[in-house]
Amino acid sequence: MKNWFKESDVFYENFDDKLSIGYKIEKFPKNLKEKTNSVVVIGIDENISDSIRREFYKTSHPFERVQIYDLGNIRNENPEFLISLLKELIDINVHIILIGGTKKHFTTQLKSLSHQKNNIAFFEKSGSILFDNDIQETIKNNKTNKVKLIAYQSHLVHKEKLKGNLANNSMRLGEIRNNKTELEPLLRNVESSIFNLDCIRYSEVPGLKNTSPSGLTSEEACQIMRYLGLNNRSNIVNIVGYNPKFDFNNQAAMLVSQLIWYYLGGLDDMILDDLTTANSLTKYIVELSEYNISLHFFQSKKSGRWWVKIPQETEEENYYLPCSEEDYVKSINNELSARIFNELSL
Repeated sequence: MKNWFKESDVFYENFDDKLSIGYKIEKFPKNLKEKTNSVVVIGIDENISDSIRREFYKTSHPFERVQIYDLGNIRNENPEFLISLLKELIDINVHIILIGGTKKHFTTQLKSLSHQKNNIAFFEKSGSILFDNDIQETIKNNKTNKVKLIAYQSHLVHKEKLKGNLANNSMRLGEIRNNKTELEPLLRNVESSIFNLDCIRYSEVPGLKNTSPSGLTSEEACQIMRYLGLNNRSNIVNIVGYNPKFDFNNQAAMLVSQLIWYYLGGLDDMILDDLTTANSLTKYIVELSEYNISLHFFQSKKSGRWWVKIPQETEEENYYLPCSEEDYVKSINNELSARIFNELSL
């Protein structure tokens, strides 16, 4: 690890509360082995990362199933430096939290996933990172399965930009506010994400650049991070947009620490669903005469979550789309939800 990282100065500060993250987190581990629900924190820009750490370490540690490691700050901030490191961590199935990075490091993040198809989520108000030319080129080269733009604002993102797959997988701020539980199926298979603090309203993070009068509340942002933690895939979460020189009262650092905390809470409560074993699922077949199709819905007996099988040209290509009970209820009323309709239309 010493070849990749250097210890953070925060490691040597006193965190005497035995119930706090700062006391229980394993700092700068010599060896990192695959464990169930293992999470690693990686700092990129030392100043930014340590400002967040100081607040994060003060939070409580109620987690029973999550092992948290802080690897320290990387020795080289060059984005290409991260690729082989992230690949190694992905191969041992740990969850990764990146702090203190930029959108350039997100390009690296995507390249580290190039050996597998993946689901990517962008949490942004305007899609400035998603629609960046380098990001778009990397997504195209990776042949990424799904791309989602979450918490965008309609007055900043023209509907013409959200076509095809992107249109089906994105969710604007107003939709989240009206029914945030519908966001959970959308995030269930996410493997890589970037959370831009610009999607949170200014009053929640005063002093930071590029925030807007409208946006997510801190509670909504924390719920989103919890949903990310609840999903069954090992994933990378990259939180960007924080700069301590604008954060005069440490309010933004405290909010970032809460986002990380709620993500860990989701991991701690995560239930692994098995879609390959018939006796772990309840199957419902719905005939939609209006559309002349038959849909197969599945509900997990363990978690209560729902999926619908999306038919393809061959049986091997069929896949299970995460959905909600609301999607099922609409179908038994001979109505296709937008989620399923758009997926069948792709």
